[in-house]
Amino acid sequence: MHQLHPLAKGIGLGLLLAGTSTAHADDSTTPALKTVTVTAQHREETLQEVPVAVSAVQGTSITADGVRAMGDITTFIPNASAKNPDGDGRPRWYIRGLGTGDTGAATVYPVGIYADDVYLNAPVAGGGPLFDLERIEVLRGPQGTLYGKNTTAGAVNVISKKPTFDTDGFGTIGFGSKNERILNGALGGTLVDERLAGRVSLYSEERDGFTHNLTNDQTYGDVNKKAVRVQFLARLNPDLEALWKLHGRQFKGDGSSGSLPLGTYYNVGYQRPQGRRIELNVDEHSKLDHDGTSLTLNWDIGDYRLTSITAYDSIRQQSLTDADYTPYEVNGASDTDNRYDQYSQEFRLASPQQETLRWMLGTHYFHETLDSTDRRFVTPGPTPNGTGSNQIGGVDLSSLDYTHKTDSYALFGNLAYDLSDNFTVTGGLRWTTEKKSIDLDLAQLTRTSANGPLVPLGAAGANGNRDESKRWDAWTYDVTPEYRINDNLRVFFRYAHGFRSGGFNTGLSSNLAQLTTVDPEQLDAYELGLKSEWFDHRLTVNANLFYYDYQDIQVNLLTVNSGVLTTALTNGAKGKVKGAELEIEGQPTDYLHLRAAVSFLDTEYTDFKNVNPTTGEVTADYSGNSFVRSPRNVVSLGADYTIPLAIGGKLVAGADVSFRDKEYFLANRQSSAEPTLSQPHYTLANSRLTWFSADEKLSVTGFVNNLTDRRYQVHGRPNGPQGQYVLTYGDPRTVGLSVTSRF
Repeated sequence: MHQLHPLAKGIGLGLLLAGTSTAHADDSTTPALKTVTVTAQHREETLQEVPVAVSAVQGTSITADGVRAMGDITTFIPNASAKNPDGDGRPRWYIRGLGTGDTGAATVYPVGIYADDVYLNAPVAGGGPLFDLERIEVLRGPQGTLYGKNTTAGAVNVISKKPTFDTDGFGTIGFGSKNERILNGALGGTLVDERLAGRVSLYSEERDGFTHNLTNDQTYGDVNKKAVRVQFLARLNPDLEALWKLHGRQFKGDGSSGSLPLGTYYNVGYQRPQGRRIELNVDEHSKLDHDGTSLTLNWDIGDYRLTSITAYDSIRQQSLTDADYTPYEVNGASDTDNRYDQYSQEFRLASPQQETLRWMLGTHYFHETLDSTDRRFVTPGPTPNGTGSNQIGGVDLSSLDYTHKTDSYALFGNLAYDLSDNFTVTGGLRWTTEKKSIDLDLAQLTRTSANGPLVPLGAAGANGNRDESKRWDAWTYDVTPEYRINDNLRVFFRYAHGFRSGGFNTGLSSNLAQLTTVDPEQLDAYELGLKSEWFDHRLTVNANLFYYDYQDIQVNLLTVNSGVLTTALTNGAKGKVKGAELEIEGQPTDYLHLRAAVSFLDTEYTDFKNVNPTTGEVTADYSGNSFVRSPRNVVSLGADYTIPLAIGGKLVAGADVSFRDKEYFLANRQSSAEPTLSQPHYTLANSRLTWFSADEKLSVTGFVNNLTDRRYQVHGRPNGPQGQYVLTYGDPRTVGLSVTSRF
């Protein structure tokens, strides 16, 4: 099937539809946008008909245009970002100002990440390579009455291309900057006559890092990704269909995304060399293994459909990092090993969707066991200036080990009723109970003399064990009246009450007393939306206005204790969010395709005080600060133009440009005196050129991302006293070429 070609980084050979939908194409020769079908509400609907703020990224080979990570797809998704300062294994999702920078292994995202409707809880589970996908759907606003897990910010569902009984496939080979090599392909079709189909998808990517480590004269921030997905679709009888998926991926690299220290360090006045260069005395490395399986059953019982989704995922994350980012042995190395095992079971029963009254009932069970080990050790040696020992006066060996368990049960339902041909009211209700427990051991050892034995720190709570458990129950709900003014213009209002589950602060810097309980956060969201098509479906214009009342916000605060960075999770803050979103897509001619996305966001902590839990004393007041990673204005423009060739085939030239306003990286440190902790406004541009053969089975794509080689930060954080920081840059200019063959 012919598809429109990309307007923006992140589309590949498909069409990026970020918050807008294509209109229905008719039989005339008038150019028109194509219809896109989504399942955001667990039933097939066109994107323009769904009365929620949802975006869909579609494409069969999104790596062709230089898309490598989840953050690359958000250019035309308003008020959404997924930067990767921690490396490709952990994108930091933020939707409408809501997200988290907490890097604790037990952190729960306010953005729910799903793979083929399976909720993935681990923070590192959502950073897999994007290959052989049907689409990615991004819902903005609280979710829970349709999806398996409760979230305050939204939901992201990555939907794989499923097996069919028609043989098809593709293969892509690509090359790019920094010795990048990509192999990507899939093959699917009938295995047993109209009863069993299969599909296998493969992905491989290798690239050198953008930073250079002068200590070992090697690149830093390297990437090595491998992934495989095997699916079997069985028609067990005319009413029962089963889809079994097996998947695995491995990510290996060193350094996050090339984090760099800034400032003057120690009594030798050390400063890192300029540019993307670093000097590390630790041979950093990281590895992430994610394997899993799921079984989805769809059983048509008369006009009703029963769906069952059973899934298991096993994830292991290992890393060795330099704790101080310098060539000196001061804060030592950190050796981390996190193992996640999660099980989930979801049942859904849906009524006939053509009736005046339509409903869906569901239940969701989730269990996760996390075993986390984090050891930091300082190798004996001299202080930076060569005098004395680095073993006296600090923690020379520390170990933080814990087992964290989660059990979550939920009942949810959604109902839609047509009060008239043009007026529909939809409502949802959810009950959730969630229990978490933690068994934690803390050990801290030091030396009283340079060559003396390691002995435990003597302070109370510096060593020992704590065993805690907590249960939370919550009701969440939403209601959405929708009015169809005419066939091409619809308006809706949505009110939703959401919550994010509580947890434990595992960011202990020195004492067991720092293991505190974090309460759930609450959100009341109000939204007014409009979806419209104009000029015989050649133009779509969608808009949203929203207001959030945010309570008991879970905020991570970064502190430095004895030179070691610690991320502590706290809550109790209150905030407000006001925003607007405008999305425009047009097909003025057969050859020209245009896009624009404009978003506005006004965020503020209205009450955010840091209180000493022991004395009750207010130690700091951050009220008035903005939410992190929440630029006030974002504007994205894109276009592509198709040039038919007299010899057959065509060229498609595309480009996009996006402006992003100033954003802060920390909730508590937003002073102009610390510019490293924020990124001023900047503009990025990308361009592409693709040749297609006459039958469109062969294509060659060249791309340039970050056309002007703009240097910008995607993160900044403290690395010691004020004046010492770690910053992470976004990717520099990259170029690439790929060849894709389809059959």
